[in-house]
Amino acid sequence: MAERYVRRRRRLTMWLVAALLGAFTVVTPADAAATTCTLTFQANYRGTVGGQYRWQIDARLTNTGTTSSTTWGAVIDFPLSAGAAVHLFWNAKRLSTNVWGPASWNGPILPNQYAYFGFEVGMPMTTTAPPLPTSSQCTITY
Repeated sequence: MAERYVRRRRRLTMWLVAALLGAFTVVTPADAAATTCTLTFQANYRGTVGGQYRWQIDARLTNTGTTSSTTWGAVIDFPLSAGAAVHLFWNAKRLSTNVWGPASWNGPILPNQYAYFGFEVGMPMTTTAPPLPTSSQCTITY
């Protein structure tokens, strides 16, 4: 029981450090974390609200490993400097501006399965392009 508490506390500490640094750096035992995941996005136009084009960005984090995961994380950089603003999100927790983690129900992912989550992003009316992430990375823990 104490070991589980230590692992949870260590994981929380890693997320907080990543949030403070604006980067996602995982320091864990060699067999605990891997990058056997892929992260893909699809943008769907939703309409205009308050002088912004609203887009729904569907994200899919796939476990490409051979073992079920215990949790996952993602670093997703939206074009915030171009005026993008994340208004809503679902099936994920926002740990900082660009660091995301699983909701309470979608942390474990079976091999070759995925966690689905998404965002509603607004762009200024002068920008018609969908606000797909400018960069992203995923990490999965077994």
